[in-house]
Amino acid sequence: MTPIYGITRVDNESSRTHGWLVTIQRRGTIHRRQFSDGVYGGKKKALMAAKSFRDQIIAKYPPLSKREHAQIRKKNNKSGVVGVCRYCASETKDRPPEERRWFWVASWVLPNGRSKRIKFSVNKYGEKGAFQLAVKARRAAIRGMSGEFNPGATRCRKHMSRVG
Repeated sequence: MTPIYGITRVDNESSRTHGWLVTIQRRGTIHRRQFSDGVYGGKKKALMAAKSFRDQIIAKYPPLSKREHAQIRKKNNKSGVVGVCRYCASETKDRPPEERRWFWVASWVLPNGRSKRIKFSVNKYGEKGAFQLAVKARRAAIRGMSGEFNPGATRCRKHMSRVG
């Protein structure tokens, strides 16, 4: 069966639970409701009720824009700027500190769902210069973003095959 956004099937024989579970998260709040086959008069009717509830939640609480989503600061952010991090070239990480190659990296998601990264060398631009260039690149990319964020896209993308 094709996945249905925000809706999963629950069939638990031990607890005799059969129905559909709607789970939608918006701006830190989880909206969840169970639609039992027994209460709604069968599997199809329960699914129709679940879809209706899901659609009401989405209409009331629309998804973030791509730009809004791209500006969410994660807990593990250490640079203070979303989408900008300091990175040691993997081939140099086991070398003595003075031989390691460090970069400031700007990253964002392209319209096709793929990630884009641009590195700025600390050796070439200096610590501050590389950081500032990464911030500038990230901000320019975010300004160019448009459209709605699709929270299911990252899960769907794994099933797509590469062409080319």
